[in-house]
Amino acid sequence: MGREHERNVRARIVHMTTVHQPFDPRIFYKQLASLHDAGFDTHLIAPHGCDEEVQGVSIHALPQPDTRWSRVALQPQLFREARELDAALYQIHDPELLPLALLLKKTTGARIVYDMHENYRAKGAVLGRALRALERWAFRWLDHVLIAEASYRSILDGHAVPHTYIANYFRPIGDERPDEAPAIRTPPTRLLYTGTLSSSRGLHAMIDLATSIKCENRAGTIRLAGICRYPKQRAQAEARLRDAGLHEVVERIGWDAYMPPSTMPSHRRWADVGLALFHRHPNHVGSIPTKFYEYLHHGLPLICSDIPLWRRFVERHECGAVVPPGDAGAVLDVLDTWQTAPDQYRRCAENARAAASQYRWAEMGERLVTLYRRMLGAATVSVTGSR
Repeated sequence: MGREHERNVRARIVHMTTVHQPFDPRIFYKQLASLHDAGFDTHLIAPHGCDEEVQGVSIHALPQPDTRWSRVALQPQLFREARELDAALYQIHDPELLPLALLLKKTTGARIVYDMHENYRAKGAVLGRALRALERWAFRWLDHVLIAEASYRSILDGHAVPHTYIANYFRPIGDERPDEAPAIRTPPTRLLYTGTLSSSRGLHAMIDLATSIKCENRAGTIRLAGICRYPKQRAQAEARLRDAGLHEVVERIGWDAYMPPSTMPSHRRWADVGLALFHRHPNHVGSIPTKFYEYLHHGLPLICSDIPLWRRFVERHECGAVVPPGDAGAVLDVLDTWQTAPDQYRRCAENARAAASQYRWAEMGERLVTLYRRMLGAATVSVTGSR
């Protein structure tokens, strides 16, 4: 019996991050929400304004870090909080927390899960190699690794650590409904981008597009709903918008402040088209953006960069068009086609809705819950099943 049995009976799990927002969709609204619904005692330690309980998840607040080094300085407090919670399983979301996770494993006997959100090898020659080396060291002792993209399996080649594919599929948030189907409007003139904004994610490509819309006196609005975390890039973009007089074409929502996921559905209902005009950055070419699944749910045809994985996705579902990265003229050509042949646009919107059902979170949530129950044993199954 003793502490190990007591931990399992309580089925307490703790997720930890110093990098992500506490209401990160994958961490809070998908994983922790599914685990809470399954009866686990769910906790999150993350930078936040205060300790609170939200939708049954206990949030333990850390100070907001300003830099990578200030995140490192949070680790002693993070460790103390985590150790005091005495969980049966700890899940970490940042590679820099791997050494701390090993210390938790050795001092508590708890299981450790690492959720691999992105391919950190793409972070640059020095930092990328350092993070990859840290991950490979941890693969020797981690109990399990979750991968958000099928392409990440190659990172685990040659390592014996068990892993599970938990794709970042769509889960309704707030007043969204799984069967939501807004009316299809033509012609499509309302263009939407949701999520983090940056140069590599097509910020300047969308400003180029807005410039062409204005110069050619076209009907069209581009709404950018998300935060641009880089002050220099924000300033450059603001100067371009101001100098070209684009404020009637481009709407900025959020911009210099994080937008909670619960605020996004209204913007997706507003839109006619979902944009993803990314550069061919190494961290993009092996991943399907989460926004694809969100756009599909709202019946938004995609216009995205011609990245092979993305092209296969769009062609398989016939739900949009791909364009060369940075080619505003190609985007306008697609819009011209859809505006002069509305049946083609309507067919893409209907196909988007039809494809959305293949990318629901429910399957992934059940996969995660099953994994946790298997890792924590029969005691957890009986406790969570009785709630």
